[in-house]
Amino acid sequence: MEAILAQDHEELVAIGAAVAANCEPCLKYHLRKARETGLADDQLRAAVAVARKVKETPARLILEAADRLLAPGDRTSPEPAKAGCCG
Repeated sequence: MEAILAQDHEELVAIGAAVAANCEPCLKYHLRKARETGLADDQLRAAVAVARKVKETPARLILEAADRLLAPGDRTSPEPAKAGCCG
C-alpha cells in the first residue's frame, strides 16, 4: 500500500499525538524518527507548540467556564447539558 503522507508529515502527526496522549516514550521515539527524515529542531519545536495549543485550549476553556459559573453573587443554576454528564 502506498503511503498517503510523506514520512516527515507522519512523524509530525505522531509528535502531536504523543503530546496529546502525554506519552513521553512516544514523543522521544517520534522526535528521533522525525530527525531521521531531515526535519530540523525548529520545525519540531513548532509542531510541539501547535500540539500544546490544541491540547491546552479545552483545559483553559473549561476552567474559564467554571469561573463564570461560580462567579461571586451568581446563584443561578447553570442550564444542564442536553446529554447529561459524561455521555
